[in-house]
Amino acid sequence: MFSFFKKSVFAALVACFAGVPAFAQSRDVVVSDPILINVRQGICPIKVQSTDSALGGLVQKALDLHGAVEMRTSGNVPAVKVERQGGTLVASCKIFPQEIVVAGTDNAAALRLCDEILAALGKPWGWDLKPIFAKTKLAFAAGNGAKSEIYTTENLLFKSTRKVTSHGSRSIMPHWNPAGTKLLYTTYFKSGAADIYMLDLATLKSKPFAAYKNSNTGGAFSPDGKTVALALSVRGPMNIFLSPASGGKAHALVKDGDTSSSPSFSPDGKTVVFTSGTAGAPRLYTVPVSGGKKNRISIPGFGYATEPSWNPVFPNKIAFCYNRSGKMAVAVYDRKTGRAFDVGALTGTRRYSHPVWCADGRHIVVTEEIGKSTGLALVDTGNPQKAKFRRIGIDSLKNCCDPDTLILK
Repeated sequence: MFSFFKKSVFAALVACFAGVPAFAQSRDVVVSDPILINVRQGICPIKVQSTDSALGGLVQKALDLHGAVEMRTSGNVPAVKVERQGGTLVASCKIFPQEIVVAGTDNAAALRLCDEILAALGKPWGWDLKPIFAKTKLAFAAGNGAKSEIYTTENLLFKSTRKVTSHGSRSIMPHWNPAGTKLLYTTYFKSGAADIYMLDLATLKSKPFAAYKNSNTGGAFSPDGKTVALALSVRGPMNIFLSPASGGKAHALVKDGDTSSSPSFSPDGKTVVFTSGTAGAPRLYTVPVSGGKKNRISIPGFGYATEPSWNPVFPNKIAFCYNRSGKMAVAVYDRKTGRAFDVGALTGTRRYSHPVWCADGRHIVVTEEIGKSTGLALVDTGNPQKAKFRRIGIDSLKNCCDPDTLILK
């Protein structure tokens, strides 16, 4: 990563880290310096300072989730100072070209400030760190196996979390519509079988959307919000169907003898990626929305691939789950290279599933299982060699799972 940085930029940053005027030191860069070693690995060490403990704590918590940042409480690293000034929030740092000023003082403003800080931290190194905290909302399920409900939260720090269903049964797998006004989810509360319901988030009233014979799951919206991709077993084996988002009869998009599930639309809405195959060896496939033959995605080294999620920011990337020797983990497939890379190491104690992309197209939210306990984790895919996994959520909610993200414009 260092090869394309100018020596003058290095010298300026080394000077900032050392607390002396820029360019006052030698133009030669001491690459063994611990801070610069971190930067070579795509990580910028910083510390957050503030006279406002609530603001400082929120900013520190948010930035600590990001894989491009390593939080320090002391030491000779850049200090990001954040304060409230009247009706604004202000951030300053020696490596910023100028102060960052964000209108407002509420949590939403603080998260916008975090996104601006990330962008400013990345610029000297040539890192394009896109907004994530102020642009990503979550829906998820929480509860035990027999009784779980659907929840939404306004951001990745779980501010303004609310329960949006109260069926007293098992409700799982929520899916946002692009406008953020409705959710589709799978529930067992009415028939005892898996049905898909549509929830109006303004009124919190829900109604059946797909209640065909046998199982109904899925519910992924197309990018324009007009079409829904479903996985239905109305004809026997579970296949992929498309339905108007306004309601109406679903028609089969894939109708072969294989079991298919977990549909996800491409960012342009022209293609659906999904899981298909036998229970012991599922693979990823794509099919045009207009219909036609399904096409297998060949991923060297990954004989078991499921739960695909198409990246809405970088269309060449698809996140998916894989199983190797009984261990579940997450990987990202690059359509340009035809290869995939692991995100984090396989582990026997933790299982990861159900990846969904955040607004920056770099991070994913996954279900993390540790023993019999489940929760949500934020995972950085932008630095596979130093992938950061961080649990997110609130203590009052147990066994969170099945996340879905809404990317705000």
